[in-house]
Amino acid sequence: MSKCCCGNCTLEVFENSDKCILHCEKYDWYEEYESKNPKYFDNTCPKNNWNLSKEKINNFWKIFNNSLKENIEKNVLECTYTDMVFPALGNANYPKVRITEMKFLSLKNCIFLDAIDLSFFLSAKNLEMEYCIFNEDVKVKEVIHKEKFLFQNNLVLKNITFDNIQFEGTSSFMKSTFKNELTFQNLRFDDLALFNNCQIENLFFRNIFFRKESNFLDMTLLKVGSRETARIIKDSFEKQNNIIEANKFYALEMKEREKELEEDIKEGKNFFEWLVFKIHGLSSNHSQDWLLALFWIISFTLLSVTIEKIFSSHIGLSDKCVVSFLIFSMIVISNIYLANSKKVYYLIFIAIYFFIYLIFTEDFYLKCFSKTLNPFSLMQANDPINGIELLYKIIIAYLIYQLIISIRQNTRRK
Repeated sequence: MSKCCCGNCTLEVFENSDKCILHCEKYDWYEEYESKNPKYFDNTCPKNNWNLSKEKINNFWKIFNNSLKENIEKNVLECTYTDMVFPALGNANYPKVRITEMKFLSLKNCIFLDAIDLSFFLSAKNLEMEYCIFNEDVKVKEVIHKEKFLFQNNLVLKNITFDNIQFEGTSSFMKSTFKNELTFQNLRFDDLALFNNCQIENLFFRNIFFRKESNFLDMTLLKVGSRETARIIKDSFEKQNNIIEANKFYALEMKEREKELEEDIKEGKNFFEWLVFKIHGLSSNHSQDWLLALFWIISFTLLSVTIEKIFSSHIGLSDKCVVSFLIFSMIVISNIYLANSKKVYYLIFIAIYFFIYLIFTEDFYLKCFSKTLNPFSLMQANDPINGIELLYKIIIAYLIYQLIISIRQNTRRK
């Protein structure tokens, strides 16, 4: 019989392939389930039917088990497996070998075609998994991993969960891509935890402890699964004095808190706390966006002067109220809709507001605007003031405060 064409593999070729059973392609080992009603076919359902390959699956795991067993018996305790294609586990058992004796186990360029539990592999003292592809869900649970765990440059297409694990050595997930949920719960990292250059669709931390440094630099994260997740990442950047990145995750932490308060609102609780959070988010993205605060300042000042000119005009009182209400509603609703959107929209709408301002004030040089906005002339003891002016002064003072805090947050150093 011919030998496998992969590297140093000494196994015989499998069936009509030029590779052994460990390395050969296995896309004909299963067939995809078909669902006439996609509503009942979600990510929790198995997508592949491996029943036609039960014997092949059992044979695969038996040979893999024997390979590990032989290496351990020969005292070859540092093993590297490359280019393997893993099928489903089926009714087979994970290799029954004393893998805890393995000093170093490496899996490189491997493909996992079905859902996999990696807990067995983490029983090795050091585990390295690089350039692997996981087509279905991955889980790791109830393991105390003794030394290094390197999960780098991998692609995980479905959900991956680490549950009830203690990493005693360095853990690295650098440059890996997670296309769905990446969940860590009930974990303890006793040494370095590295997430640099990861691309993560949705990251979820729950009950996580970092004994030493964790690093999330250059991580691309589309969604945080909880407020605790954002808080942990924020704290990591703060410990490294990376204030700018910490501020970004502070804003995400506040947004998650806002979601929690929205759930409380449905139960009739914490209305005023929710209102404060909402205003804080809309006015400056929780003190992170100074351009948004400046946009509100300019908008409200243009609005205030415009309404003042409308009420000093000679049209009827009812017309004054209607026109003022329409302009006020348009500006406020537009600003709420534009909050945290693309910055170019701020410029476009400021131009629109300025055009409306010119129609009613004919103040092309913004003299009235400058006089109204001037913070050193806002509070004059002898000037008469009505309720609307007082409301404007309170709002503009708050917005100027948010502008200052936002600029400071984005430029401060410890």
